[in-house]
Amino acid sequence: MPHALEEEVGITEYLSPEVQGFSGNFKERWQDFHVYEVDQGGVELHLSELITPGAVAAELKKNAEERREARSALGASFTFEPDAAAELDAALGQGNAQELQSFLQKQTVAEASSDAGEGAAEAPAFVDFSSAEIDGKEARKKAHAAILKHFGSFLNTETVELPEGARMLRIWMREAERKAKAPTPGSQAQTSGGKGKGKGKAKSKAKGKGGKGKGKDKQQDGQEKVESAFGTLRREGWPKDRPDYLYFRLYKENCNTGEAVSSIARCVGRSVKQFSFAGTKDKRAVTVQAICAHRLPADQLRRTVLHRLWDKRLRISDLEYRGERLRLGQLRGNRFKVVLRNIPPQADTDASAACVPEDGPEHCTLGQAFSAVKGGFLNYFGLQRFGTREVKTHQVGAAIIAGKWEEAVNLILGVYEGKAKRAAQESGGDRPSKLRRTDAGCVDAGQEATHGKVQQSTTDALTIFLETGDAQKALDVMPRSQHLERCLLGARARGLPFAEALRQLPHQAVSLYAHAAQSFIWNSVLSRRIREFGRHPVVGDLVFASPNAEAFDGDTCEISDVMVKDSSNAPDEDADLSEEDVRKLPAVRALQNEEEAAAVTLADVVLPLPGSEVVFPSNLTGVYEELSQRLLGLSISDFSNCSIVQLSGSYRALAVSPKDLTWRAVPSESRSSSSVLQTDVALLLAEREPQQVPQRHHAGDPGQSGEGAEGGENEHHAERGNVLAFDCVLPPSAYLTMLLRELMKSSTSHQ
Repeated sequence: MPHALEEEVGITEYLSPEVQGFSGNFKERWQDFHVYEVDQGGVELHLSELITPGAVAAELKKNAEERREARSALGASFTFEPDAAAELDAALGQGNAQELQSFLQKQTVAEASSDAGEGAAEAPAFVDFSSAEIDGKEARKKAHAAILKHFGSFLNTETVELPEGARMLRIWMREAERKAKAPTPGSQAQTSGGKGKGKGKAKSKAKGKGGKGKGKDKQQDGQEKVESAFGTLRREGWPKDRPDYLYFRLYKENCNTGEAVSSIARCVGRSVKQFSFAGTKDKRAVTVQAICAHRLPADQLRRTVLHRLWDKRLRISDLEYRGERLRLGQLRGNRFKVVLRNIPPQADTDASAACVPEDGPEHCTLGQAFSAVKGGFLNYFGLQRFGTREVKTHQVGAAIIAGKWEEAVNLILGVYEGKAKRAAQESGGDRPSKLRRTDAGCVDAGQEATHGKVQQSTTDALTIFLETGDAQKALDVMPRSQHLERCLLGARARGLPFAEALRQLPHQAVSLYAHAAQSFIWNSVLSRRIREFGRHPVVGDLVFASPNAEAFDGDTCEISDVMVKDSSNAPDEDADLSEEDVRKLPAVRALQNEEEAAAVTLADVVLPLPGSEVVFPSNLTGVYEELSQRLLGLSISDFSNCSIVQLSGSYRALAVSPKDLTWRAVPSESRSSSSVLQTDVALLLAEREPQQVPQRHHAGDPGQSGEGAEGGENEHHAERGNVLAFDCVLPPSAYLTMLLRELMKSSTSHQ
């Protein structure tokens, strides 16, 4: 289904309506759009290294060789060096040190017999050391440290408690430990997982906020007990001196953030709820952003690039541990690099024309447009904020805020006005802009057929629900990719009331529906404010009381990115990762006189999104109430009284000025290339292989999107017009599509 028309979601005005725009194609190819996150420290995120399967395999091979060398250096008799022997005698006691040597010698004999094909002696699984020589917590700690210091590459240690209460020091071979951890049919390791092909029957009883952590035997330090040939052992716990969160930079091509995180979670065997990010990035683009994972070892993530299911559109780099979780909105902004194609020659963008960025840009249409947009653009919420389905997200949000639970459920399911409407997104549904483009033939035929089947199955399921009311039958037909619909149908099949059915949705999804209603009112008020009071600050406008205050309106995620498929069997290890981030709103003040109004710019003025904690500008309070009543059938007070989701409201800048805005005309000889913008991968490959042109690498490699990839999208063809490239930095939640709308004076509605 198409996006709404701009006027349908309150987008009607321009900041510089007198400046002429121009036509052109945005994202004609996904390679024409790059997004680089700027973190809170002002660092623009890029890949700094190429972690390739070949490099990781070489690292693993080297580590294995070092372990073998460490063992072979001791010889078949495992004779300890004098210094090591003295340290072990002091830490373990002489008797235990001799027993350790005997244990290692038996392991060597057993391995030699196995290599010779003899069914000879079997090595002991472990050895326990007497507490008589290792008595007390500090003594055991010293013993653990001594063993791991000299033999940590191939030995592991554990303190075990015997039935009579005595504590022993247990030692075993790491290789045997890995074999022992393999789950067996019916074992705890197999049944304690999450969502699998068995439809989660074993887990369903633990579903909900109180069910997290069931089915696992965990100690207080987060270490998990596992039954094995060694007896009851611990899986290695998280080191106490290691921060809880692994940060890494994620490079992705032509896939959305949710899809990428889901893929990584599946490969590492973790729940997607253990991952977080500051904001979602566009699908049809090349993007780099920070990802945070709870208690995920860095070496495990590096090894995951060898996984057979690793998505080749993804790259990772800059792995480091930090003490705090990454939360939505924790970024300074995003740098956008954009190519616009098919610009008419009369726009004077040809590199050979008299008007180029370096020579008097004010004398050509394009130069005038860029000069004007440097001064700012109206900070509307873009069309993607309101969804691509026939029922828009703000309509669902209005029903939720009004407490019309049945209507809200039916709207999400696309069931209304006596018909079952197609609720599946169109293939380009999560593109951030609908400026004119020519990519209709870019979808692979197989993908298009699969998408068509999903759409048809979705419609069939909703028709069953409408005509029969049988939620279970509809659920059986509904594609697994339709997460929100399946969640609601499953709740109705279990007999839950409509309000409880909505509560089964991810809290973030319900919040985004309600936030869409807030955004709709905000857009409409902004347009009225511009029409009635002009394009300059006036008395009564609100500004932040502190010049350093920053607004956070939570709009860093879209509804299509909320529910990602979690096909791993990993339990949820950090229940609070999905809780909504609550932030205190900055104080605002009203402009009291003309002098105060003249001292600020339009970009300093903020408008509130309706909620319980915001202050409304005196010159627009009546406008808020009028538009809310007329457009959504709600009173402004209804936003403060929503029972399912708390709406405290927030403040959003009326206008935004892009930073570091530059543009250039693309020479004619470079226009047909798919790499007008060089990716991080291409640049790193060029540094590593200076004699090789990056575009000549295999088309399936990330960053090397050459001819023939993506079903012919990258095939060279003659450009029908001129081409330009520009880049800029925008703050969080500002929409690039709104900058393009101001720049080109072109609607972003789907044409």
